[in-house]
Amino acid sequence: MKNRIYILSIFSVATITMLSSCGSKVEEVAANPAFCVSDTLMKSIEFETVQPRKVVHELRLTGKVSYNQDKLVKVFPLAGGFVKELTAELGDFVKKGQVLALVRSPEIAEYYNQQISAQSNLASAQKNYSIAEELYKTKSMSEREYLGAQRELKIAEGDLYRINQILDMYGAEGDELVYTIKAPVSGFIVNKDIALNMELRTENTTEVFTISDIENVWVLANVYESDISEVKEGYETEITTIAFPDKVYRGKIDKVFNLLDPESKVLKVRITLANKDHELKPDMFANVVVKYSEDKEMLAIPSKAVIFDKNRHFVMSFEDTCKIQTRPIELYKSTSEYTYILSGVKQGDKIISKYQLLIYDALND
Repeated sequence: MKNRIYILSIFSVATITMLSSCGSKVEEVAANPAFCVSDTLMKSIEFETVQPRKVVHELRLTGKVSYNQDKLVKVFPLAGGFVKELTAELGDFVKKGQVLALVRSPEIAEYYNQQISAQSNLASAQKNYSIAEELYKTKSMSEREYLGAQRELKIAEGDLYRINQILDMYGAEGDELVYTIKAPVSGFIVNKDIALNMELRTENTTEVFTISDIENVWVLANVYESDISEVKEGYETEITTIAFPDKVYRGKIDKVFNLLDPESKVLKVRITLANKDHELKPDMFANVVVKYSEDKEMLAIPSKAVIFDKNRHFVMSFEDTCKIQTRPIELYKSTSEYTYILSGVKQGDKIISKYQLLIYDALND
């Protein structure tokens, strides 16, 4: 009897200490042989009912945010020359057609020479065609000669159109022999390998700008060999980052790569996420939880209700304020949300899910 009174006294003090932080005043548990929960404590504890749920598995992976490679565009110089002006920097957002750099290029002179020659040829062909047309009308020229003049005119027009299109593609600026490097798409400059007064060589095949649209990004997660069978396209995922630990980004695995990384020996899976606010930055570390369901149901309770002590798992079964039992349970699987139970409880049982550890200590110490 003395031991029971001592345990209940400790329980009352502990309960008052815990609930006082929430602004609640807990009544002292009566010192009698039967353990009963006070009315004040009853207002604070929470309950869950044991019920069947579809079994959901969780696989925890690590990964990182990456550019959407399908929307990554590399920009190359069209001709050799010297960088006269830079109008965009790393990290800038640029619009399609925006000028990124101006390059003074002697190679442009050749295209201007071709343009002058094409203009001269067109003028000559137009004059010859005009004369041929008059002669053909007066029957002074054969149809064959007339059609030849017409064909020469079309060739001259095509040559001039071609060279004008080339100069337009370069964005050449008249006699200064300067061409522009423009953004082919809208997006952020994620790589820049060009500097003011830098010499660009025709034979150099390295891109000078890389532009990516980061309104959609990839999360590439690492899957070890032992877990490869646990991932498939279409599985739901929850993703968190160090930068925004309280925010969960939800998506689905849309690609399972078939090759292992030769160094890390991991398989990559890809999740594509919308990134309208540009919160997710390429190379951010990401925690990825993959979820998928089994085609069966089992009795389950929220994982927060399970007590682990002495290498065993327990729950606190509640019937009324003076009838609470400590029940050992056998687990099938536990996730961050639910624990699936093989034995120890039955459907409909009422389980304490808040302050259950306090009650467990009072009953079992």
